[in-house]
Amino acid sequence: MSSRLKWMLISVFFSATLAGGTAWLVTDWFLHRHGESHAHDHAPTDLHAWMHEHLDITPEQHEKLAPLEDEFEKLRLKLKEEIRQADVALAQTIREPKVDEAAMNAALDRLNKAQGALQRATLEHFFVMKRYLRPAQAGKLLEWTHDSLTRD
Repeated sequence: MSSRLKWMLISVFFSATLAGGTAWLVTDWFLHRHGESHAHDHAPTDLHAWMHEHLDITPEQHEKLAPLEDEFEKLRLKLKEEIRQADVALAQTIREPKVDEAAMNAALDRLNKAQGALQRATLEHFFVMKRYLRPAQAGKLLEWTHDSLTRD
């Protein structure tokens, strides 16, 4: 094979790879952003406001749910900070000229543990709140929780 043909094939390969990667990134970004702005009428962290807007919460229910919401929000913020710190640790690990695999695995384990803890806390919170809701309200809350967990 001539060197000219070899360079042409290499150029076509890298051009196609770059074009494909760019198309994927742009499409992923567009669909992700578009989906966030149009797919749901609530933000994942604004459950309290959503509940009052969509579930017709009675004053009695509000009285029982408010302390649960406050407690969960504190825990959620703590776990989100743990996730952020784990992300930073992982980013610092992979930035090193020679990646220390043990440190990278430890950072990944820390990140996975924090993400798992947030998912578990969210589900536990859902089941605790569900006890104070009528069946129709619980169904709507289930849908909201499902959508919030499957986004992003």
